[in-house]
Amino acid sequence: MTAKNYEAWEVLESDYPRKGTLEGQLKFLLRYAILAPSGPNTQPWKFAINGSIISVFADLERSLPYVDPDNRTLFMSVGCAIANLVTAGEHFGFSTSVNYFPRVEENNRTAEVKFEPAGNGPHGVDLFPEITKRHTTKDRYENQMIETGILDEIKKCIDLPGFVLSYLCDKDSKSMMADLVSRAHQIQLAKKEFRQNLGEWLRNNWTGEPDGMPLYTFGVPDAVSLGFPAAFKEFDLSRAVIYRDSGLIHGCSCLGVITTDQDDRLAWTLCGTLLEKLLLKAASYGVTACFFSQPIGLPELRTELESSIGCGHPQLIFSLGKALPMRPTPRRPLDDVILESSS
Repeated sequence: MTAKNYEAWEVLESDYPRKGTLEGQLKFLLRYAILAPSGPNTQPWKFAINGSIISVFADLERSLPYVDPDNRTLFMSVGCAIANLVTAGEHFGFSTSVNYFPRVEENNRTAEVKFEPAGNGPHGVDLFPEITKRHTTKDRYENQMIETGILDEIKKCIDLPGFVLSYLCDKDSKSMMADLVSRAHQIQLAKKEFRQNLGEWLRNNWTGEPDGMPLYTFGVPDAVSLGFPAAFKEFDLSRAVIYRDSGLIHGCSCLGVITTDQDDRLAWTLCGTLLEKLLLKAASYGVTACFFSQPIGLPELRTELESSIGCGHPQLIFSLGKALPMRPTPRRPLDDVILESSS
């Protein structure tokens, strides 16, 4: 029997209410939106259904003031949810249009997604089946390289002007990135307020919480996971974290860095929508991602990375590789993230 905090993953395509009301259909689509990734699984989104429009809100009460002070990752997470929502809508026969930040006086209304019956399914490749298969891992990859053709197909998902995906696949580039990530860990994990803020979202492997990061996603054994969140908040464990992440970086098939011309809420949100398309496309090839964006949270290291990449503002660092399937992370109940209405 599935624990209640994992029930969201049991959504079945066959349960879609084809003969139901539009509101019922749109609510069903949100069951896929909430399966989007978020850092660190804070799920910082809320939704409201008004006729044929779903308003998507950033839940700023779930911000991380020391880990993500600008809410950059938070808005990217909301962008991932929007991508899932659009992907599900098109799969079930809607055409969609997204209006980002439609009301300048509101900081948290991130988008309004309009759905119109089209009846002919998605345009192009349908990534809908991958929504329930996608997962992020912080555990070791299998020793398999990703073919160049697959990397090229994944790269096509970053298809908006002003957004660039750069691959770093050679040994020297991986060493450079491992050094940046290591220095970021040393700086951030030395600060107790940072550890406390992030540690609030670490969960043991038997967690009953509907959010946060169970430690099995990091490859932490069940017994160790019981005391790890408290130890992480109290002690600087940067040496162990650096050792793990360095191994993951050097052991991956390829690293990716997404950069943007602009560096604001819209750019972050759009970056999230593109990222989720990339992750779904990667999942279709059996490829998973692991994120190492710690240097981007430190201005001096972000500038250093920007100089190395040579284009735009770095927003995301991630590795790609092939890994064994992993249990998904918990999800909040859909009713907890739906607002009554929005006008």
